[in-house]
Amino acid sequence: MKVFKFPLLTITISFAIGIIAEYYLQWNFSILVISLLISLGIFSFLFWKSKKTLLQNSFFGIATYLLAFILGMISFYIHSDLNSKHHYSKKSFEETNSIRAIVSTTLKPNEKYNKYFITLSHFNDSIASGQLLLYVPKSNLENLHSGDEIWLNAAVYPVPKAFNPYQFDYSKYLEKQNVFHQIYTNENQIKIIQTHKTIDFYIEKLRNNLSRSFEIHHFEPKTKAIIDALILGQRLELDKETIADYSNAGVIHILAISGLHISIIYFFIVFLLKPLKRVRFGAEIQLLIVLGILWLFALLTGLPASVTRAVTLFSFISMGNYFNQPKAIYNALAISAFLILLVKPNAIFDIGFQLSYAAVLSIVLFQPFYKKFYFTENKIAIYFTDTILVSLAAQIGVLPLSLYYFNQLPLLFLLANLVIIPLSSLVLIAGIIILPLNYVLPSVAVFLGKILEFSIQFMNDYIHWIAQFKSGIITNISFSGWLTFSLYLVIIAFIYWLYHTNAKNVKYILATILLFQLSYIGVKWNENNSSELVIFNEKSTLIGIKNQNNVMAFSDIPENHNTTLNHYTRGTFSDSLRIFPLQNTISFQNKRILVVDSLGIYKTSIRPEIIVLTQNPKINLTRLINEVKPKLIVADKSNYKNTVKRWEATCRKEKIPFHAIAEKGFYRLK
Repeated sequence: MKVFKFPLLTITISFAIGIIAEYYLQWNFSILVISLLISLGIFSFLFWKSKKTLLQNSFFGIATYLLAFILGMISFYIHSDLNSKHHYSKKSFEETNSIRAIVSTTLKPNEKYNKYFITLSHFNDSIASGQLLLYVPKSNLENLHSGDEIWLNAAVYPVPKAFNPYQFDYSKYLEKQNVFHQIYTNENQIKIIQTHKTIDFYIEKLRNNLSRSFEIHHFEPKTKAIIDALILGQRLELDKETIADYSNAGVIHILAISGLHISIIYFFIVFLLKPLKRVRFGAEIQLLIVLGILWLFALLTGLPASVTRAVTLFSFISMGNYFNQPKAIYNALAISAFLILLVKPNAIFDIGFQLSYAAVLSIVLFQPFYKKFYFTENKIAIYFTDTILVSLAAQIGVLPLSLYYFNQLPLLFLLANLVIIPLSSLVLIAGIIILPLNYVLPSVAVFLGKILEFSIQFMNDYIHWIAQFKSGIITNISFSGWLTFSLYLVIIAFIYWLYHTNAKNVKYILATILLFQLSYIGVKWNENNSSELVIFNEKSTLIGIKNQNNVMAFSDIPENHNTTLNHYTRGTFSDSLRIFPLQNTISFQNKRILVVDSLGIYKTSIRPEIIVLTQNPKINLTRLINEVKPKLIVADKSNYKNTVKRWEATCRKEKIPFHAIAEKGFYRLK
C-alpha cells in the first residue's frame, strides 16, 4: 500500500493543515488572495507542463498540495464569523443590549440552566450576525426550541477562560465553534416573537415525538437515556455516573452515535435489501434506499458532527461498492473528510472528528492482517476475533490523542468491547425495529421492549462492573502535543514495517521510538528546569509553588482542591506533590509573599513584594500599602465582590497593580 496511490488523502491532509495554519497565523484576506494567485499560477503552469498527467512530476504534486493548503486557509477565513462586517463584536456594547436572535441548537443543560446556541439577527437595533451562548433558568415557564425567534435585553459577557492552569478551556472550545460571548437571563426574561418552521424545527419536533413513543414501555430514566443516545443521538439526559462508567471502561464511544453505529445500520439495511439485487435496477434501488435511510437517520439525530462524518463516509463506501470499487476506502475517507472541512473548517479542531478518523484509518490500515489471527473457520469465533482486532486497531489509532486530551489509558477496553459491541448492536437494531411498532403494534412493541430493557440494563451493569476496577485504568498521564506527534510517528513506522516486512525497515521503528524517548526527555527537562508560583482561581485559598519537578501547595482545605492540583501536577510533569497549611508568609525566588486572611493580622517588618488578600480581611488597605509598600496586590476568589471592587479603587488611587482572581483568572509568577 502506497499513500500516493490515494492522492485525495494527501490533498485532504494538506487542506486540513492549511485550516490549522490560518487559525494560528491569522493572515488577512489580501495576503490570502495573493498567496492563492501565486499558488494557482504555479499549479496551472506545472499542470500544463506535465501534459495533464496527474502526479507524474513531483513538482506538480508539491504545487497541488500547496494549492490545497492555501485553499484550506481561505476556507477557514471565509467561515470565521469574526470576519463578517456585521458580526456583533464590531458593534458597541451597552450595559444591557437589545438582542434579537433565533435558537439554533439545544445543548446539554447544567444543574441550574438550560443552554442554547442562538444566531443573531439584530444587536442594539442594528443588523448583526454571529452566535451567542444563552443560559436560561430551568424555572423558566417556557422551554425554547429550534426555530424560536426571541427578543431580550441582557448584558453580554465574554466566555470565561480556564479557571486554572492545565484545565479544560471552555472558551477555547466555544471559540472553535465561532461562539465568543454568553448571556445569563433571569426567569421569564425572554420574549418569544415567533417560531420559524425551519427544517431544524420539524426535525426536533419529530425527534421529540419519537422519543415520547417509548413512554408506553415505562423504562427507567437510565434505560430511556441510553435509548435516546443510541437511536436518536440525544445525550442530554445521560447522568454523570453512566458517562463516568463508560469513560473509565474505555467504551464512551458507544454513547455517541458515530462510525460504529452507522456501520451497524448500514450492514443491517444492506442485509435486508439483498434480495433487490435479483431484480432489474435492483442495485440502483438498493443504493438509493441505503443513502436515503442513512441521511434520514442523520437528519433525525440533528446532524451532529459525529453522525455527519460517519454517514458521509458510508455514503461514499456505498457508491464505491455500487461501482465495484470496494477497496477505494482511502478515497472515501478523504472525500468525506474534505467535504466536511469544506463546509465546516472548524471541524478539524473537534475532538470527535480527530478520534473518529484516526480510529477508522487505523482499522482500515490494519485490516489486511486480521486473517493471520484466525485460528478457526467457525463464523462465531471469527466474529469475536474480528471484534477484538478491530477494537485493538482503533485503540492504537486513537492512543496518542486519548493520552493528550483525556490523560488516561483504559486497560480493560478489550474486555469491555468484547461484550459491548455485539450487545450495543443488538440494542441499536432492536430499538430501530421497536420504534415503528410503538405506533402500529404497541403490544408487540412492549413485549420486545422487555428484551431491549434487559439488554440495556445488562450492558450498564457490565460496564459498571468493569469500571469498578481502579487498576483497570491509568489516570493523570502527563502528555503534550509534541509527544502526541512523535507517538504517531512510531505508529506510522510500525504500520509501514507491517506492509514492508524486512529487517532493514525495523530501523524506522527504532528511530521513531528513540525520537519519542528524546521528546519525552526534552519536555520533562524543560518543565523540571522551570519554577513558578500560582495563586489559583478557587473559592477557598490555594497557592502553589513549582520548584523543578516538585509542587508545594498551601491550603487549609486541601480536600477541596484535589482535581485542580492533579491537573496542575500532571500538566507540569511533576513527580511529587506536598500539601501544607496556609501560611502568612511564603518565599519564592527571593520574593516574599504576605498572605492576609480574615484575621487581618500581619507583620509590618516583612516588606513583601506581593500581598495576597484572602477570606475578606477587615483591614485599612491604604495604611497597609503605606506601611509595607508592596509591588503588587492580589485578591483571591474567597473575597466578596464589593470588597474586591473597593480594594481595586484603593490600589488605583495608590498606583499599585491589582489582580482580582475572580475577574482576571489565576495569577502566575515565573
